[in-house]
Amino acid sequence: MVVTLRKKALQILISLLLLISVCCGETVTLIDFTGHQVELSAPVTKTVSLSAAASEILWALDEGKSMVGRSTSSNFPPMIESLTVAGKHSNSPDLELIMELEPELVIADTMLSEEDRKVLEEDGIAVVVERFIDPNRTLLVIENLGRALGKEERASELAGQLKGYHDLIKERISGTNSEERPTVFFEWLGKPYHSASNGTSYDNFIDFAGGVNIAANESVDYPDVSPEWVIEKDPDVILHILGSSKDYTEEELEQWRDEIISRPELQNSRAVKEGRVYVLSGTVATGVRSAIGELYLAKWFYPELFEDIDPGVEHEKLIKEFYNMKLEGGYAYPSNA
Repeated sequence: MVVTLRKKALQILISLLLLISVCCGETVTLIDFTGHQVELSAPVTKTVSLSAAASEILWALDEGKSMVGRSTSSNFPPMIESLTVAGKHSNSPDLELIMELEPELVIADTMLSEEDRKVLEEDGIAVVVERFIDPNRTLLVIENLGRALGKEERASELAGQLKGYHDLIKERISGTNSEERPTVFFEWLGKPYHSASNGTSYDNFIDFAGGVNIAANESVDYPDVSPEWVIEKDPDVILHILGSSKDYTEEELEQWRDEIISRPELQNSRAVKEGRVYVLSGTVATGVRSAIGELYLAKWFYPELFEDIDPGVEHEKLIKEFYNMKLEGGYAYPSNA
């Protein structure tokens, strides 16, 4: 009889502990890109994303079930557009509206000001600030958000898929030496001769795919260079990355490429003469789909090493598996180079 009572008491205690665990959640500690330590009670059930890249990750992990607000720039997957707009970008959040939405967690990129972060934190909202274009950092963000949402298994699947692409690129270009790496002139956001230097996200993007950014040693992060400077450097490749706030058709990407190769000052450049001018949608240069952008760059930089890889096919697989969508629109031109 005493043993039975003890057994029942133990069962009740276990049940109470499980109930407390469910109600109160598990405390998860995250260290974000800025070095802030953020403590959360997981699983988080209400989030606001002020970054398009973060929105893609959140949706891939829990189909948007936790999201109560988004940035204007968050437009993928298309279903996300039904959510409340809580700011244009991380640098212009609607703080009052965000606080009304009562999220447990706000995810932003490094454009979020310290002042805005402090306002949200003083309201009891946890804030994670991240950088989404660095390949290794993106994998860590996926892992962290998986822990926060209680979606560790799904996060492991997603990170594993992306890591597979990363490992493929690293393995295939590992045998190239510095002299074999193609030099790349990069411009972006539809601005001719607007580039990026060492340490910026886009410089990391090019470097990871095996290219050498000719603007790496410029004294400012995002220099405007002259056509004469580009001609003097005479890069092997010219790459233009468009913005990530809209979708593009293949015809639009082709028009951008035509504009570059028709510039009179570039007619004698090696890249134009050899046809190595490429345009990439910014939607595959950040976040979940940055791995697809890296595949495009690697294939453009080393066509002989990636002859058997079709980034478009890999993109279709990724979108189907994690968003249950059919791929539409244009993402790279020429896509079959």
